[in-house]
Formats: sequence, C-alpha cells, structure tokens
Amino acid sequence: MKNAFDDARQLIQAAIQQCFGSELVVMLPDGQQRKIQGYIKHQSSENHAIKRLLTGSCLPPLSTMMIKGKRYSLVLSGHEQGKGKQESQLQREYVLNLSQAGIKHDFSEY
Repeated sequence: MKNAFDDARQLIQAAIQQCFGSELVVMLPDGQQRKIQGYIKHQSSENHAIKRLLTGSCLPPLSTMMIKGKRYSLVLSGHEQGKGKQESQLQREYVLNLSQAGIKHDFSEY
C-alpha cells in the first residue's frame, strides 16, 4: 500500500530525472532493448576515467549500453552517495565497464 512518503519519493525522482536525465537505451541480457531515464556522469582521478550511469531504473545483471560506438557493461555499484556520505534512496549508480574484444566470462584470454 502506497503512502504519502512513497508518492513524494516518486515525485522527487521524476524531478531529478527531468532536470538532469535524458532517454537512454539499454540492451538487456535477453537481447531486448529498454528505454530508461538517466544520465552519464564522467569522473577523472589521476590517470583513470570513470563513467557512471545514474538512474532510478532497476536493470538486470549483464545489461549493456552503447556510447559513441563503444559497448559498456553495466555493473550496479549501489545507490548514489549523497553529500553527507549517506546512500540515496532515489538513484541507482551503475559503473560502465568498457567491453573489450577477447574477454569472455569477465576474464581476458590474453
């Protein structure tokens, strides 16, 4: 049974996605495509560049997406960390891992 808190949470989530998000296409493990609302956040630290997908959608394991002609696998990192080091109850964070040729079952054969 929904209550006022759940309704307010959904309104806040929709407002965040409307302000920052855009429609993105994710490929599910069964080959179907799903359109979601979310945004890609780029972060660089030292010599590493990290891409993260922030969305309210719950995606199954082994989902992928294409960005600029490159395929990325999506790995649930958890809920987004807020400024107070507390987890967001509104946004899920997926780390985008570049899919490389020659990798099977998450291990390189080289």
